[in-house]
Amino acid sequence: MNDEKLSKLYNEIAEVVIDTIPEKWFKVYLYGEVGEGAQESYFYYYPEENSTPIYSHSIFELFNVPEEEYFKKWHRLLDCIKRMKKEFIDNDQEAWTNFTMIFDNTGKFNIDFNYDDLSDENSHERMIIWEYEHLGLMPKSNSGKKYLEKHLKNLEDTKN
Repeated sequence: MNDEKLSKLYNEIAEVVIDTIPEKWFKVYLYGEVGEGAQESYFYYYPEENSTPIYSHSIFELFNVPEEEYFKKWHRLLDCIKRMKKEFIDNDQEAWTNFTMIFDNTGKFNIDFNYDDLSDENSHERMIIWEYEHLGLMPKSNSGKKYLEKHLKNLEDTKN
């Protein structure tokens, strides 16, 4: 595995995210997924003066950023993520299904790769779980709350 190339990709991903955030921030949680025929990415960031995370796909509405400009950056982010996955595959590494990258404004950085089969869950369900596990966010909808409760109960049952 070419660690230098991978490091450049990690930095490029972080740079695209930072370029997308229209205000001072202190921490970012990024979700990325590349599967057969599907890809997904979104992030939450914490503004410097606020403890409430901002969802990436809300940026263009909250900050009057042109939608086209935002989605151009989002597509750059997806391209970086696809190149990162390709780097793993090209170097005979186990192909991850998704990852979480966490970094802050001091340069501290962590990335966790997940190798679970995601075919049994839809992207909305994965997002509910990810938001809860990484940000402590509860779903707003009743169906989302019920899904999360069911998921947490299943986790508890498998531990016992």
